[in-house]
Amino acid sequence: MARNFRRNKTQTIALSVPSIDHPFFARLIKGVSHEALFKNYKVIVFQTFYDKQTELELLELLKHKEVDGIILGTLENEWDKISPFLKYGPILLCNEYHHSADITIIGYDEFEATYMGVVHLIERGHKKIGFCFDTPYSEAQCQRKEGYLKALRDYNLHHRNEWIFGELFNIEDGFRVFHKIKDLKDRPSAIFTGNDQVAAGIIKQAIKNGFNVPEDLAVIGFDNQSICQVVTPTITTIDIPIIELGQQAVLKMIEYISGNTSLNRRIIKLPTKLIIREST
Repeated sequence: MARNFRRNKTQTIALSVPSIDHPFFARLIKGVSHEALFKNYKVIVFQTFYDKQTELELLELLKHKEVDGIILGTLENEWDKISPFLKYGPILLCNEYHHSADITIIGYDEFEATYMGVVHLIERGHKKIGFCFDTPYSEAQCQRKEGYLKALRDYNLHHRNEWIFGELFNIEDGFRVFHKIKDLKDRPSAIFTGNDQVAAGIIKQAIKNGFNVPEDLAVIGFDNQSICQVVTPTITTIDIPIIELGQQAVLKMIEYISGNTSLNRRIIKLPTKLIIREST
């Protein structure tokens, strides 16, 4: 500790996530923590619960030299609220995106992944396709929506505003959105959920209400969580290299902390792939 104090280093990295009980973020934490431990760094996991002020409190740790760097696994504030903290140490985005953030951004192609999933539904014969997202202010979610709309345009299909559902995060939200779909006079025959938990909730309620999946309603998830293989029918999804995402974030952060790389804008996109199962 004394040696670290003299070097003005804590050997500690902070990671922000909305909530540790979400399977995606649990795996991200695992990837970050494992790689940090291997590199002799400690990790503080900071839950924001999608709250802007909580995120700013995390950034104060960097200002007061309590951590050497911060990995933002979620982004709650506008960038002009975050960028002033860069003078205190390195910050990078992991699993998030911002068009003007002059830092390293590690993620995957949200647009292409969604486009790939929606095209899969179209090729299965669906013409009425719904879309789910979580927070409307997320640029990553906006990229997904653009991928959804581009796929429809490329196949001369239309969307309806009532087929787009927001603020969806977990299984219970999947229950809720299914009933919204069920009550529509003109229902979509397929839904891109953007979240395996939401997909599982939709499937559960669909079957409970006498729907056949995928005949009456095809469902595609996102993340390739373990739940995809235990739900009946199993869930078609987009596979994301979540562990690698966390590992790469740590390696880049340590480069910045060590002064081996200058802090500037760089976008790193890891590959995704479509995993086809029974729900489509």
